[in-house]
Amino acid sequence: MMGSTAMTYDLSEEKLMKLKYKSQHGDSEASFRLYQYYCFTKNNIDKQLRFLERSASQGNVTAQFNYGVFLSDTNPTLSEYYNLNRAIYWMEFAVNNGNIDAKSKLQELKKLKRMDRRKNKENP
Repeated sequence: MMGSTAMTYDLSEEKLMKLKYKSQHGDSEASFRLYQYYCFTKNNIDKQLRFLERSASQGNVTAQFNYGVFLSDTNPTLSEYYNLNRAIYWMEFAVNNGNIDAKSKLQELKKLKRMDRRKNKENP
């Protein structure tokens, strides 16, 4: 039996197909809903990331922020997705589109990038 979060985000086969169609045709909310589905019910990182990136590209500000956070996550299980430059890129989009939380996160990411540069200069 699924937990309450999984049940909240679960989809029928019919609803899943409709959302995939809408997502492919530019609906950022459908793409974001598919991200949630694969995140909370299927735990499929590749698919959740695909739909999160698509939603961000389609202009969903929450997805832009979440994608930036995802790309900057240092969790070892997500290390293959880590890309600080892309995280900053998407966080800048979120800031420019009015996400309140993105501004402080962007500053944090830029600080991290400066620290990384210093480390690389000290340890060639």
